[in-house]
Amino acid sequence: MRYLISTACDQKFEDFLINDWLRSLKDNVDLSNTDILVLDFGLSENAKNVLMENNVMLKESRISGKIVNARFAELTKFLRENPQYEQILMCDSGDLIFQRSISNLFEIHSDTFKVVCEDYKVPMDVFLMKTDLPKKLKKEIKRILSERKMINVGFLIGPKDGFIKMCDFIVSTMKDLDTWGMDQLLINYYLYKNGFIELDKDYNFIPTTHLGGFSIKRGVFYFKDGKKIAVVHNAGSKKMFRPIKNFGYGETKNRPKHLLIYLLRIFYNTASFLKR
Repeated sequence: MRYLISTACDQKFEDFLINDWLRSLKDNVDLSNTDILVLDFGLSENAKNVLMENNVMLKESRISGKIVNARFAELTKFLRENPQYEQILMCDSGDLIFQRSISNLFEIHSDTFKVVCEDYKVPMDVFLMKTDLPKKLKKEIKRILSERKMINVGFLIGPKDGFIKMCDFIVSTMKDLDTWGMDQLLINYYLYKNGFIELDKDYNFIPTTHLGGFSIKRGVFYFKDGKKIAVVHNAGSKKMFRPIKNFGYGETKNRPKHLLIYLLRIFYNTASFLKR
């Protein structure tokens, strides 16, 4: 059985991709049955060479628009051309590191998607206001997602056929690839309609939207009980909203922005309360 880990990147984040994301992946995850694919949205020649030297497959994209939106069209093309993969992990690579193996996730619940939900209910109205989706679909999305926890789409595992169907839905529905938040909105809608298994937050831990404390020792993230966190995601729409300064993989990395984390948790908690 063969698995695929797929991500998308451009020149802006290629240093993190190579020095943090890829290094953490190779150090901590068993890749004996797994291939790595990087959807190339403008990587430098040097970065391409380094990736290929590390046995990473590249697929060049000429689609314009935000990478988080355009990646679905490229991924579905690749999966149709490469039917040998049973399970797919699609994840971010500009703000995410691996600290423990996630290979076991490929072997459980193989017929459905496996995702991590955030502890707070982030209001979907923020995303809906900025879309050009038909009014009927907006109403349906709001009905389906109301009062539900948000799935974070920075780390998704699922069967190949399921990924193709989901990507086809997103590509056919998304008209403006430059709209921020469309991937989050449409994947949440699609998965809540079609079903998924919720994973422990250990597999996509976001300091600002997950309850419970954490600590950092010599650059490594731990839960309060001393357990090393498997996947850490320094999520934030802009650099100023990312909760960890100097985020990355290594002893000299990772300093928490305590005040920002505290304030964002208050904001998300208040937003969740007002939605009730």
